Amino acid sequence: MLEDSGILLKVYRFENNKVEMIPIEDIVKMKVISQLNINFHIELIKAQAIIARTELVRNAKCFGGEGCKANNECDICDKDHNIYIMNDEYLKEMWKTNYEKNIHKLNRAIEETKGLIITFNNKPINAKYHSTCGGATENSENVLGNEIIYLRKVLCDYCKKAPYWENRKIFLLKEIEEKLNVRFPKIASDLQTEINGFIDDVEKDESGRVIAVKIGGKKFKGKDIMEIFDLNSTRFSVTPNTISFNTRGKGYGLGLCQYGANEMAIQGYSFENILKYYYTGIEIRKYHKPCIKKPLNGKIIILDPVHGGENCKDIVGVKGLREKDVVLKIAKKVECLLKDLGAKVLLTREEDKYLSLGKRAQFANKNKPDFFINISLNSFPSPSIQGCEIYFYKGDKDGELLGKSIMSSLVKKIGIIDRGVKVADFFLLKDVRNSSIQIFVDYITNPQQEKKFKDINYIDEISKGIVAGIVDYYRY
Repeated sequence: MLEDSGILLKVYRFENNKVEMIPIEDIVKMKVISQLNINFHIELIKAQAIIARTELVRNAKCFGGEGCKANNECDICDKDHNIYIMNDEYLKEMWKTNYEKNIHKLNRAIEETKGLIITFNNKPINAKYHSTCGGATENSENVLGNEIIYLRKVLCDYCKKAPYWENRKIFLLKEIEEKLNVRFPKIASDLQTEINGFIDDVEKDESGRVIAVKIGGKKFKGKDIMEIFDLNSTRFSVTPNTISFNTRGKGYGLGLCQYGANEMAIQGYSFENILKYYYTGIEIRKYHKPCIKKPLNGKIIILDPVHGGENCKDIVGVKGLREKDVVLKIAKKVECLLKDLGAKVLLTREEDKYLSLGKRAQFANKNKPDFFINISLNSFPSPSIQGCEIYFYKGDKDGELLGKSIMSSLVKKIGIIDRGVKVADFFLLKDVRNSSIQIFVDYITNPQQEKKFKDINYIDEISKGIVAGIVDYYRY
């Protein structure tokens, strides 16, 4: 067992109908052994360890996955996830004199990638892989029936040395008929048979005897063929008895090509280079340890309710409701909810007090939060305009993802109108050096929305929606 293996997964064992608690990194170790040849380059083994860990995090119930279909109390089972429970005795018997070398290599690969998974839009990907692509991987829609952005076709000539680069398998016609449930037409001996490019220009007399035939581009007399192949007569026909399937590569061609990746590793590419080559647009990052009661443990979030002070230029609704008061109420409620979930929360203001944009940016940069979240309201001359807008700075991928998660939550929970998650170069988005977003919750210049903002229950629902979006961002 690896030291400091971290999270334990509930594994259902089919063989003895029992549930075992096994450290996730030990399961990664078992999966890697079953998924590739230990003699591959260590950078490929590292990549495969990350693929295996990604699959576990994506599927395990404790990470928000579907869990085990065979036992809904468990995260995974040893059958559907190809986990062969192995101990050192088993490995010693399998590897014999190479045990020490192989186990050191395997443990090193897992330790040096510990906790790393492959994500796209902050979620673990369906990390497909195969043995040999044969020149190019495949687009997901051609195999799975739907388009997956990170499973795109990439050219790959790295696997040319693979034992599966080219192969041939021969089947009798009868086998093909049985497997496909089809029937080939029967060719009678008196018919003129041609297999273009191989057997052409068959000449027969009126009784069906072959006078001449061209084979492989060369013309032969019928009697010569009879003698060469020791046929009983010149009255013969030619029919195929077998069909040869010539293949290049092995597998469906989705995702990582193992032999290609191994050659890339030999040429000096790192596991990160390899994974980003075969999976389009992905990120490699550490998974967040699941905690049901405190899912935001260790997170630092700064909330920035705009404006404040006597002379601030906030927006005022037609009935006199002020933006600075509404956003402070939302921020304080969001603060309470986030703290209950384990986050450390800081507010740029906790009362009706003015703080300049520059000082708010300094405050954020000094405390180095995971996210800086500005909470604002919006205005428009037309009172009918309503809806939420969320902004992030160009290139801030995490800000964009958090914005989308919060928007999705607000739409789902309170039916707010989605006016988009957009790029902007607002001062705070530019000057805060950590990921940041600016939420324009809704238009206070809309009389119906202004009335809602006066209701503390509506403030609670907005706050819960924002917090649920933050939690969803961190949950897989």
